[in-house]
Amino acid sequence: MKQLDLNSLSVFITLYHAGSTQKAALKLNRSQSYVSKVLAKLTEDLGEPLFVRTSAGLEPTSYANNIAPKVKEALALMHSALEPESFDPLTLDKITIHLAAPLIIPIGKTLIANIRQQTPAVIELREWNLHSEALLLEEQVDLAVHVLKDRPQSLYQTKLMSVSGQFIGNRQGEFVKTIIDDFNAYSGIYQLMDAEIKPGIIIDNQYLSRQLMDDHFTYGLANDPQKKNTPTDVAMICKATRRSSAKVQWLMALCAPIVKQAQW
Repeated sequence: MKQLDLNSLSVFITLYHAGSTQKAALKLNRSQSYVSKVLAKLTEDLGEPLFVRTSAGLEPTSYANNIAPKVKEALALMHSALEPESFDPLTLDKITIHLAAPLIIPIGKTLIANIRQQTPAVIELREWNLHSEALLLEEQVDLAVHVLKDRPQSLYQTKLMSVSGQFIGNRQGEFVKTIIDDFNAYSGIYQLMDAEIKPGIIIDNQYLSRQLMDDHFTYGLANDPQKKNTPTDVAMICKATRRSSAKVQWLMALCAPIVKQAQW
C-alpha cells in the first residue's frame, strides 16, 4: 500500500457520508472534478474499489464500509493531537518573570496584582541578570522584558515599544552611572547626549539611584512618546520553542499593556 495523505482520507469520509461527488464537493467547497480526482487516486493507492455508481448515487463497497469507521476515528485522533494545548491559569504551580531593572519599581506591583487575579501560582519576579538568557533556555524563566538586541536564535523577541534616554536628577551634582545588566555595563549611551560627561559614581541598584537624585544625576530610560533622545527598543523575550505555548501567550498578553502604560 502506498503512503496515504490525510487530505485524501478526509475527502473519502466526506464522500462516504454525502453519497455523491457533487454533494461532497459542496461540503468541501471544492470542484466536483477535484473530488473525483482524489477518489480515483485513493482507490488506486488502496488497490480496492471504494464506491459503486448507482442510479441513487455512489454506494460504498463492503471494503469502504469496513474502513470508514476506522478512518474517521483515526482522523479525529489526528485532529485532536494537533489541537492547541488546553490551558487554565488556575492549574499553574509557578510563574517566573525577569524584568530589566528599571521596570521593577514602576510595574512590579501592578504586574503581580494582575497575575494574582488570574492564578494562585507562586509568582517569582526578579531583575534581569547575566544568567537570565540561560534560565530562559532551561525553561526556569517563562518570560522576560529587556532591551531588544542581538541574541541567540533559540530566544524569541517581540518588540513592545521604544523608550527614550534622558538625564534625571540634580545636574549640579556628580554623574551617577547606573548599570543595568546586559545593557550598559561596558558602554556609555549617555555620551551620545553629552560627550563630555564622565561618571563620578558607579552603582548597579535602581533604588539607590533614586535616592541619590537629590544631590546627583544619572541617565535613565523614560516612556517618552516623542522618543527624541537615544531611543531604545524594549522587547518581551522567551525561549523560541515556547513562543506559541498557552502559558507564554497568556503571560505576554497580560504583561504587554502593563509595560506599555507604565510611567517611568
